[in-house]
Amino acid sequence: MKQFFKRAAAIAAAAVMTMGVLSGCGSKDDKLTLGTNAAFPPFEFTTTNGVVGNYDGIDICIGKEIAGSMNKELQVEDMEFDGLIAAVKSGKVDMAVAGMTITEERQQSVDFSDTYYTASQVIITKADNTDINSAEDLKNNKTVGVVLGYTGDSIVTEDLAIDDSKITRANRGIDIVQDVKNGKLDAVVIDKATGVALAQKEGLKFVEDPEVFETEEYAIAVRKDNKELLDQINKVLAEMKESGKIDELSKKYNQE
Repeated sequence: MKQFFKRAAAIAAAAVMTMGVLSGCGSKDDKLTLGTNAAFPPFEFTTTNGVVGNYDGIDICIGKEIAGSMNKELQVEDMEFDGLIAAVKSGKVDMAVAGMTITEERQQSVDFSDTYYTASQVIITKADNTDINSAEDLKNNKTVGVVLGYTGDSIVTEDLAIDDSKITRANRGIDIVQDVKNGKLDAVVIDKATGVALAQKEGLKFVEDPEVFETEEYAIAVRKDNKELLDQINKVLAEMKESGKIDELSKKYNQE
């Protein structure tokens, strides 16, 4: 009888442990984790009453649609943009939705969804600045800010070949634009939608140069072995394009 009770207790304990493990897995499986850099309006930013906690923006809304299509809760992980690819590769996040441009270098590490937004770069400078009217003007002993890992970083460093001593790199677009407003920098090169939004908010101006700043495509990054998620993302993006939902989000958030 003693042996029976010992065996019964062991079985019961194992059952409890198994339930605990399954419960933990179920909790994780009920969430879809989105990695982003929430200082990139209108695509991702923080606010007091966002669509997911304190997070809001075009990308957050797209992420929520994807999670909803899978009957999952969207969980947002805010981090430095430069760390997003590594977070996707390691499985820390399921996908990176962060106004991310497809590049050959990034494609070596992750897979990208179909594109959902066409972007370009702009220069942000003070409203009364008359010296900067093109990208070429940035070479004239100007101090230039970029966000680490953004397209603007590679353009300023590689295409314009500006001396590194003249470049300031930050982790957040909001911070680097403030440096222009405060007179610490002459200009910032940043994605157009974000640049225009921040320039208008801070009383700055933006300068376009289509000869240098070519169009680029935003897409969602996922781990290379996660074809099931990639297919689902593409399905949702296709539906959102077809219904006009992405255009609606773009108009809504670019007006705010």
